[in-house]
Amino acid sequence: MSDRRFGLLRLCAPLVLLLAGCAGRDGGDWADVREVTPVLLSAQAAGYAALAADHRGRVALTWVTGDSTGQDLWLALSADSGLTFAAPMRVNPRPGSVSSSPEGRPVAAFGAAGELMVAWSERRGASMHLTDLVARASGDGGRSLGPPVVINDDAEDARAGFHGLPSLVALPDGGWFAVWMDPREHAAVADTAAEDPSAVASVFAALSSDGGQTWSDNRPLSAHACPCSRVSALADSAGLVAVAYRSAAGGMRDPALVVSNDRGASVALDTVLTADSWRPEDCPAEGPSLTMDHAGGGHYAWYSGGGRAWIAPWRADGGIVGLKRPLSDSLFSARHPRLARLGAATLVAVEGRARADRPRGVIAVRALEPDGTLTPWLFLGADARDAWIAPAGERSALVCWTERGEEGDRVRVARLTRAAR
Repeated sequence: MSDRRFGLLRLCAPLVLLLAGCAGRDGGDWADVREVTPVLLSAQAAGYAALAADHRGRVALTWVTGDSTGQDLWLALSADSGLTFAAPMRVNPRPGSVSSSPEGRPVAAFGAAGELMVAWSERRGASMHLTDLVARASGDGGRSLGPPVVINDDAEDARAGFHGLPSLVALPDGGWFAVWMDPREHAAVADTAAEDPSAVASVFAALSSDGGQTWSDNRPLSAHACPCSRVSALADSAGLVAVAYRSAAGGMRDPALVVSNDRGASVALDTVLTADSWRPEDCPAEGPSLTMDHAGGGHYAWYSGGGRAWIAPWRADGGIVGLKRPLSDSLFSARHPRLARLGAATLVAVEGRARADRPRGVIAVRALEPDGTLTPWLFLGADARDAWIAPAGERSALVCWTERGEEGDRVRVARLTRAAR
């Protein structure tokens, strides 16, 4: 399939933009929206999409096809900030070997020189609960991929459980940092963690100094993590690494943070950021998200039950350093918050329901300005869920999500560009 044929999707109906439950321009004045869903995805049942982008206009879009009997991971690349995409390639060499879910979807990340890394959970056999964390690396921006490499170093242990819910970080020295949920220190709950609200896992990490061809011995960063909630990790230019995760200490599910000052080699801080004391009836599958600035901090967003999502500033030397703010205003509910830097502002996306349209889920997007002002919500999609966002420049970002349809789930992608002031 040519690049042109796999380019922009032009639908007869415009992208759904619902503003506080009604059509209009008031809430959308801060950004322009353009749908850039690749043509193939307009007709293909797919889900669990994610995005990665860099400052050179490169974008990696990943998604999953299949069902409970077998799943495959696909990658499509863009060289023009998501306006067009090249034909997709299947990433997993063994057909049907991927284990994916909304929280445990595959992820990709770009390095400073255009390197690309893709990571996913790979089933060892038929079981969905026995997986390894696998990565494929590319030195040419994804045009060619190296062989799959297992990151977890207990792959030969028959007792090992689900290794997944990963995050990838390109380090300033050219290395890579991978972090994921790992049950090896909690073998008694390894097979039931997804259903057990009292289960505990560890946050594990590994480093690669050769572009992902080999990985270091695995090391635990925290031993009291929620096993079904994704981690989110970032690094700054000085090598400070921050990992957002959900704590499971004492049976609670509070937002927590790990900080390393030496590119992930050791832990300088492991702390619960705020004691929400949320004790859900089921394992929540609600991982936090964070951004990082150049001053050793950024913003942190999380869900705390009851349809409530929050955002707060954090610093590496003190955890949360300001008041937490609700993200559920003017929404009936707000879950699965995602954050990304958008120039000096912070882009916020949640999976929500507008008060005037409660039965239908939407992806609600807004910007938190440097002065603390929040823009109005801009609503994307219809019956939408599983959102992911990535910056595509100082004034633009990409958003992808899954929509339910009569013929199966569909992935949609939109490009947001800040309106001129």
